[in-house]
Amino acid sequence: MTLLTVFVGIIAFCNILLLISIAFLVFSISRLVGRSVVPAVGEVQSTVKKVNGIMDNVGDRASKIMDIGENTARKVSGKVVATTGLLENTAAAPIISVSSIIAGITKAVQVWRESSAQSEIEPEETVVEVTTKAA
Repeated sequence: MTLLTVFVGIIAFCNILLLISIAFLVFSISRLVGRSVVPAVGEVQSTVKKVNGIMDNVGDRASKIMDIGENTARKVSGKVVATTGLLENTAAAPIISVSSIIAGITKAVQVWRESSAQSEIEPEETVVEVTTKAA
């Protein structure tokens, strides 16, 4: 039985060494994680919070810009409609009147030129030769 006791003692001693090695590795990994990974995760979280804040700010500004653009487009559209209506109502009648006056003046000048041209032609056509006979 002594040999069996020695083998069990060696196995127990190896198990204790293995357990101590595993505990040391866990402790070492825990320190490594505490020193490098935890601060990195904290930095990542801080960066994500900053980016989220910036994105919220950009979203708010974009929303305001879109609202201003929409309001401006409505105002401009309303002004264009009002200006078009004003021009239709106020400028159409005078333009038609001026156009009519110009057409009338053009026709009067044309008739005057035609009558002047006929006046110059008629005296030449109506010239009659008068001859007297001498006896």
